[in-house]
Amino acid sequence: MTQLLQRGWLDSAVVQRVFDVLEQDGDVARAVGGTVRNSLLGESVDDVDIACTALPEVVLARAQAAGIKAIPTGVDHGTVTLVIDGVPIEVTCLREDVETHGRHATVKFGRDWTKDAERRDFTMNALYVNRNGDLFDPLGGVEDCLNRHLRFIGEAHARIREDYLRILRFFRFFATYGRGTIDARGYAACVELKDGLSHLSKERITKEVLRTLCAPRALEALELMERGGILQLVLGEDAVCFRFARLLELEDLPRAAMSPVLRLGGLAGRKVAPYLRLSNAQTKQIDRADDVAEILRKSVDKGQDLKGLLIAFGVDGVVDGLLTAWMYGDLSTQAEFRDLLLFANNWEIPSFPLTGKMMISAGIPTGPEMGKAMRLGQQIWAESDYQSSADLLLEQVKTQLILEAKKP
Repeated sequence: MTQLLQRGWLDSAVVQRVFDVLEQDGDVARAVGGTVRNSLLGESVDDVDIACTALPEVVLARAQAAGIKAIPTGVDHGTVTLVIDGVPIEVTCLREDVETHGRHATVKFGRDWTKDAERRDFTMNALYVNRNGDLFDPLGGVEDCLNRHLRFIGEAHARIREDYLRILRFFRFFATYGRGTIDARGYAACVELKDGLSHLSKERITKEVLRTLCAPRALEALELMERGGILQLVLGEDAVCFRFARLLELEDLPRAAMSPVLRLGGLAGRKVAPYLRLSNAQTKQIDRADDVAEILRKSVDKGQDLKGLLIAFGVDGVVDGLLTAWMYGDLSTQAEFRDLLLFANNWEIPSFPLTGKMMISAGIPTGPEMGKAMRLGQQIWAESDYQSSADLLLEQVKTQLILEAKKP
């Protein structure tokens, strides 16, 4: 008999109490989907989802009677979230699709577990387990799950047309859980129906892409997407996998290389922004890394210029820039990359010694003249290898300003 490799979540008091609440008056409840899949594979279980035969209003009433917080998160679609000891458990009534239209379908509630399974995306996600750990596998998904074979439920084209996001989920799940080669029928269907991705919101695409970029087999999944013309549709024509492949060639990847945003920037460049819904911070991270990489690309003395970059962009910005420069082929050897990375992480970044108050005390007026003096001071400071003291810098700035004032 197939056993769960992870079942601490199932035996927890919180989850067992949820079963107590749901399984009344003949109703049946089973954990479902990723909860079961990950338990079978020995992967971490971060969220617990439970399917049950009770209608949403019944779930709400039973939770209230038990003194359990219940949130009608998607009650029209059969979903209620129960919160016990701060732990949210999502409970959904058994459903079957009446009409599908993207992310949300018109559903009717029922008590048929097979029909509930048939509306899901992949066989490895259509698995259920009761409170005792007994598996229920209406569609034969256990074998696929244990073999890490990702396969659409039923006819792949039909599943994709129900929600085109399943194209991106197909590649993300392959990158995360897949073993061996990708399912040929599923891949062919994704390529044939890729134009349907235009119906998806940027928010949903962004979430899937960022999650894919950190998966164990991300490169293989992205290369398959590139080969099928899907990568360019979602990330733009500048998206190419060879840069991502260069990143993974690095030995002992630094922690920053695991950032999905850093990987996205190297894969697709700053022109990716219009294709996705990135936060201001994410866009800034990509732009900053690209700026640093561009300066390094043109630099004739990368070691010296790195100091100015560290002062301007900070350690995180420079490390991202070094990784981006490596992905773009602007650093010739891993040894060069390692030397620059080591310096970036260990150089004690000095603070510019001059302040506006010092300049005012020296007779330099506020306004444009002050800004000019500050820029001049920073230039002189850089030329001194960031060694000049405040007094020396101030004297040099004043001298230079006097000389420039005398020019005809």
